[in-house]
Amino acid sequence: MAETSLPERPAYIRPNASWSQERERWEDGEYWFDDRAGAAAVGFFHDHLRFTEGEWAGRPFKLEPWQENDIVRPLFGWKRADGTRQYRRCIVWVPRKNGKTELAAGVALLALVGDGELGGQVYSIAKDKDQARLVFAKAGAMVNLSPKLSELLETFKPSIYCAQLNAAFKPLSGNASGKHGLSMSGLIGDEIHEWPNGDLYTFVHQSSVARRQPLEFLISTAGQRSGFGWETWEYCQKVRSGLVDDHETLIIVYAADPEADWTNEETWRVANPNYGVSVKADYLRAECRRAQESPRHENDFKRYHLNLWTEQAVRWLPMDRWRKLAGPIHWTEMEAACRGRRCFGAVDLAATTDLAAELLVFPPDSDFPAWCFLPRFFVPAESIANRVRRDRVPYDRWAREGALISTEGNVVDYDFIKSQVLDDAEQFRIERFGFDPFNALQVMIQLGGEGLPTEKVRQGFLTLSGPSKELERLLLGDGFWHGGHPVLEWCASNVAIETDAAGNIKPSKSKSTERIDGIAALVSALALATSAEIAKPSIYEGRGIRTI
Repeated sequence: MAETSLPERPAYIRPNASWSQERERWEDGEYWFDDRAGAAAVGFFHDHLRFTEGEWAGRPFKLEPWQENDIVRPLFGWKRADGTRQYRRCIVWVPRKNGKTELAAGVALLALVGDGELGGQVYSIAKDKDQARLVFAKAGAMVNLSPKLSELLETFKPSIYCAQLNAAFKPLSGNASGKHGLSMSGLIGDEIHEWPNGDLYTFVHQSSVARRQPLEFLISTAGQRSGFGWETWEYCQKVRSGLVDDHETLIIVYAADPEADWTNEETWRVANPNYGVSVKADYLRAECRRAQESPRHENDFKRYHLNLWTEQAVRWLPMDRWRKLAGPIHWTEMEAACRGRRCFGAVDLAATTDLAAELLVFPPDSDFPAWCFLPRFFVPAESIANRVRRDRVPYDRWAREGALISTEGNVVDYDFIKSQVLDDAEQFRIERFGFDPFNALQVMIQLGGEGLPTEKVRQGFLTLSGPSKELERLLLGDGFWHGGHPVLEWCASNVAIETDAAGNIKPSKSKSTERIDGIAALVSALALATSAEIAKPSIYEGRGIRTI
């Protein structure tokens, strides 16, 4: 037994109770550190593996200090009294561009041949087929670049096979059905933050019951606060804090402090252990500038490069910026201040038992240098108490303040909303009024019959991307006043966006955390307003070109 002294706790890992518990178990003789096994695992990377792409392609895979001392050496060096590995699972949270795919591929090959497990079965699993094959393909490239491994292993499209051990490494994806007969000895889980559930993982995990020392290696960046990834992250935090005593799982986290300045290069350095190696400072500077110029990219920067979890898939509007644009007119005075002005409007009537919204937007003019937003929100009176009690949303306070209009009954009163819109048409010069034809067609037909200039605003990317990006531009350029309306602010804090392959965006009700009706109506109103502004005739069309 080649026992050595306990390694120091890695500098990247914050002090936690689990490390203290490990030290106690070591002192009690329950676990011991096999320095030869740890060194052999590190040597496997350098002696038999080569990098497969970029500036390092073809070079020996020399582990960086964090990879060696925080992950590989303790994962393969710590042993139980019977000589098998202490850790049966390793979970690594690390930002993008830190070489996680190469590391995972190396661990997979080490799991395949390092234990000498006859009939070994190593699997790479992910949310879909393409993702599952990333680590597998990287491992195959490493085998082909290695004289020793290319003699021992054969690479095929569906597997990497070791005839000497009758063992194989294969990618898996999808659900557990049709995958009976597995007996996992090694498992690589890639980008677990993207997994909607842990069904496939659980199935493969349970297939390892007959193995002496199965090894699972899960590696991912942060994601949204839902699904299997978020559940796993929360579990990791409980283990690290000592709330859960799990001595079979090695947890490694590289992330920025959520309270740190995300634009500071020192914050980037702390979060990225490969900073200055595969993570280039120039690249992060460019990404940070992009994030500062576009609110939707800020969330991506924090998730992918600082490893910070977010509330939604793509949080859209930064609320610190939003709150700065209340403007000089309080929301309770906005109606009087805008009376008689030219405007564009829209309604969002998607909910019949909860919130509905009307939004009027007033373009800048000689008296008002910024766009002004006038929202009206409607809610069934009988739903207010339930929303306050169940979801802790202060509908009752907003109704008392006049920010929310309660209507009789337990469903939204469309007749009341029509009456309010017609009243607004008397107060303001509404040039165009929009609606979603999917759910407000009848209401708009009736309003059109009353002389209101109604128009359809379809809710696809083609229609909504332009005004959505215009709202971003106005937000960053101090281009509007919202008066600090509390319900509109709440909607803004909830909204997430969807993005298509062409880079078009639109608000997403399905991805948002709560109601976004006010922002949905706002974007629809801006769709009409911005197209009208673009379509305004040139001054030269009216008076001709003057010469001097």
